[in-house]
Amino acid sequence: MKRLFFIIFVILTFMSACDEKPKNPVAEVGDNLINSYKKGMQAGAIANLHALKMAIQVYYAENDKYPENLDELSNLVKSSSEIDFSGFDYDPESGSISINNSPGG
Repeated sequence: MKRLFFIIFVILTFMSACDEKPKNPVAEVGDNLINSYKKGMQAGAIANLHALKMAIQVYYAENDKYPENLDELSNLVKSSSEIDFSGFDYDPESGSISINNSPGG
């Protein structure tokens, strides 16, 4: 009797393991590539944010006021032609800047 229960247990264990979907290696590689791309884009945005924060501080030190818009920082940021300023929220009154998380901006 114990042997019968053991056999049933083993069969049920194998059957429950069959419910798992087989892993698709191509899909896993694709997912990893997409995740790596997104992390790279996020790292780039954070680096640009840091560069813009530093440029705002330099601008304030030189002019005793914050820039009216981020375009005024183009001479202070070496790669300003590569930075899309629309990806950032900037407050000219406080000089605070953050990454714009809205889709498309």
